[in-house]
Amino acid sequence: MIRLILSAVFVAFSATVQSAPYPLGTMTCDDIGRFASEAMQWRKDGMTREQAMANLESRTYNDPVEKENLIAVAGMVFGNYGRNWSVESAGNVMRNDCLAGR
Repeated sequence: MIRLILSAVFVAFSATVQSAPYPLGTMTCDDIGRFASEAMQWRKDGMTREQAMANLESRTYNDPVEKENLIAVAGMVFGNYGRNWSVESAGNVMRNDCLAGR
């Protein structure tokens, strides 16, 4: 009986791990949202895309995928999507997209 329960737990856990949309490293979707708001504030303050990317180069990361994710978020913030976002909405959109697996 215990073997059956442990097998079921393992299968459920494996399915959850495999269904992750993309790796986040040590970051959470909330972290992604907070960064999107931070990057949107940079844009509102007049920072250029190039300056934002330089900021990302100077950061330290716990996992290489985190840098890739933040570059992608900054790309959206400093791209056409960012034209219609506020500081708050940028964070909300990116957090919700992360939670939805996009």
